[in-house]
Amino acid sequence: MNCTEEQWKRDRSAGTRAPSEPDVYLPAMWPVEMQGLALDWFKAWRKRRLYRRLLRLSDRQLRLRDLSRPLLLAKALMPLRQMVREQRNLR
Repeated sequence: MNCTEEQWKRDRSAGTRAPSEPDVYLPAMWPVEMQGLALDWFKAWRKRRLYRRLLRLSDRQLRLRDLSRPLLLAKALMPLRQMVREQRNLR
């Protein structure tokens, strides 16, 4: 029997309704800041993947979409850290 079970039995026999909180508490949800950080990185990764996929198009197809190959190449080679920083600055 571990410590939390002993505490629970002791608290229950004392007439309390809920067991005392254990020494280690693991919430079911990540911290909000961590979720936002993970989402920012995921969005930047997807954007970079999109730029790399657009580079597969021909020059004519890019012109029809008003895109330039050098700009797409620069964005596709940009480090994710820099893309995340730019996204946060736009907010």
